[in-house]
Amino acid sequence: MGSLPAQLDSPEKAMAFAVDTAGEYLDGMVPGGEADPYRAQWYIRPIIDRFNSIPALAPVRRGDWSTLRSRDTFRLRPGRSLTEADIDAALGYAEEAARAMDALAEVRRTDPGLRLQVGIPTPFVIGFIAFEARMLAWRRGSLGRGDRGFPYYRPILDATVREIVRIHEALRDSVVFQLELAAETLLCSGLPAGLRQGPATAAGRAIGRLVARAPHGSHFGVHLCYGSLEDKPVVAPRSAAPVVALTNAIARYWPAGRHLDFVHLPIGDGKQAPVRPRYYAPLARLELPATTRVVAGLAHPAQPLAEARQGLAAAESAYGGRLDVAAPCGLGRYKTVERAQSAVAHAVALAETDT
Repeated sequence: MGSLPAQLDSPEKAMAFAVDTAGEYLDGMVPGGEADPYRAQWYIRPIIDRFNSIPALAPVRRGDWSTLRSRDTFRLRPGRSLTEADIDAALGYAEEAARAMDALAEVRRTDPGLRLQVGIPTPFVIGFIAFEARMLAWRRGSLGRGDRGFPYYRPILDATVREIVRIHEALRDSVVFQLELAAETLLCSGLPAGLRQGPATAAGRAIGRLVARAPHGSHFGVHLCYGSLEDKPVVAPRSAAPVVALTNAIARYWPAGRHLDFVHLPIGDGKQAPVRPRYYAPLARLELPATTRVVAGLAHPAQPLAEARQGLAAAESAYGGRLDVAAPCGLGRYKTVERAQSAVAHAVALAETDT
């Protein structure tokens, strides 16, 4: 899902890896690769680094990115505001997609159906990481409506929409935007069941407002994530209930005229032995369009294949249908290409089991 190890530092290398490693089981999308090694393992770090060049922002603390908590954070200087030029330059999604266009055209010579997958962290993810945004605005469901407690959100949202429009104008139906919801997933998963629905609804509405501003007919996927680093998630929920609640809220507010091609759910921790069917039971409550593929992020390469197959069988039994399979997080979380290849090979083995 999305990122790749830093050694795959060009669109050509990234696309060749996807095509050669996944083979016939590739899901029709190829990543563009990340020329910046920080974009691979820390997919959002280049954006945060570029915030250092914005005059309106002052540093709050510095970090070396050795952990999820050790990062640079910022605040607005008194009397200043974020400008359109500031944020557009910091995001850089359209520039990254443009670098991949020639490589995409080349791989489409042999497989015309392949599309470019462009990762788009949600505005809340950027605010959560760069500005240590608190949950107040999110819980109130006011994201995107100018909440004074979160002055960073609106400029980042507007810039994200501008980048999506630019990319869509260049690639049309040849691009799928993968919305990445690490912060939203972590916050939902950290709440008791009785408190989860409000924030999930707020997140669903915010995603709906973002997607509604994208061009009509554009294609999206949604990537939920537990913030894994080196294949170690920040949290390990006791069931799939948090991601199901968040997914249903997103689907409930999904705007007409925009395609929700897939939803990726991080489920299972690779350590469930024996497999616990109760963990997967909430998948029965998923409420998605019939055309939306559900991708089970349960391919942990360190887990014995027999146990992984049992987990997939339990997940499909609960869901009531076939599931796609993938790693629980982006492959950029692995430091070497070999480990990423192992993760894809594990997913392919599971896909072969399910044919």
